Amino acid sequence: MELIRKYILHDWKLKALSLVLAVMLWFAISHVGESKMSISVRVLPQNLGKEFMITNIDTDDVLVMINGPVSILKNLRPRDVKVPVDLAETKGGRYTMTIRKTDIVVPKGVRVEGVKPENLVVEIERAIEKHLKVIVKLDPKWMRMYRVKSWYPRYVVVEGSKESLEKRDSVETIPVDGDFAAEEEEQDVTLDTKDMLVRKLRPETVRVIVKKN
Repeated sequence: MELIRKYILHDWKLKALSLVLAVMLWFAISHVGESKMSISVRVLPQNLGKEFMITNIDTDDVLVMINGPVSILKNLRPRDVKVPVDLAETKGGRYTMTIRKTDIVVPKGVRVEGVKPENLVVEIERAIEKHLKVIVKLDPKWMRMYRVKSWYPRYVVVEGSKESLEKRDSVETIPVDGDFAAEEEEQDVTLDTKDMLVRKLRPETVRVIVKKN
């Protein structure tokens, strides 16, 4: 112990100075030095007319290459970077949109070096609203024991692409299924819209009552 004590106390001022310098160097590197990084960010389509809707976009995320102070980059999150895509001038059709570095929003002190991909392909269609009749489907395994007594609402409001809705007059539920045992069973059932391009659905579920045969 005495040997360790002598070692620590020997030239203690020099050792203390070395420690201070090391801390200052670490601080300078961590908080003043600059670094580079890449971050995956979701694109934000903006300013599309209400009468139109996006039916397809070839990528939802882009890789943004940035540089800046380490003190900022080490705490940077994807939500701190915005990649807006202005669709104000688009109508129905297929568009190739260019993402410019100057359009990307980053925190103060951070610079954008590049983005991949630089172009996005966006498909846009006119949107319409329709009232569709609800058709209830009962799971085949229950058809011998139960029948559909009633459901509500009988019609739903669907907002979606004109191409996928204009020839439709009805929408089916997913097959009604459950642990049925009582004389009557009541269940909220979702609608099957997998073959439609839907933006909004009101309501999203239908209340179905089944009754034993």
